[in-house]
Amino acid sequence: MPAIRMLCREEPLRLDPEGLAALYLEIGEARAPEVLAEALRDLAEGVARARELRRDGRLFDLALCADRLERIAGAIGLTGLARVAADVADLSESGDRAALAATLARLDRVAHQSLRMIWRLQEMSG
Repeated sequence: MPAIRMLCREEPLRLDPEGLAALYLEIGEARAPEVLAEALRDLAEGVARARELRRDGRLFDLALCADRLERIAGAIGLTGLARVAADVADLSESGDRAALAATLARLDRVAHQSLRMIWRLQEMSG
């Protein structure tokens, strides 16, 4: 029996480099990598938490979690991730479970690609 392959499409990433630069200016170059690393950890943990909340049917808490993800992502210039998180928050209140499941899957993809991109940028900058 042939193996079934899941198709995982690459999401177009949206990054606001000015938002990331503003973070460095606001808190200083010495402290910015530490703050950015903490934000990336918070995003990764938040996406995992969002999956758990949906699985447990805790949609109100899911909306709050997604709102937090939107704020964190926006603060570090990950505008695409912020937008998808906002969509998850909206859909968690809509009752459209199929759309919510699809958008959460998209949140996973965009978060994974966004975090990978930021980590690579950090590695390149030293």
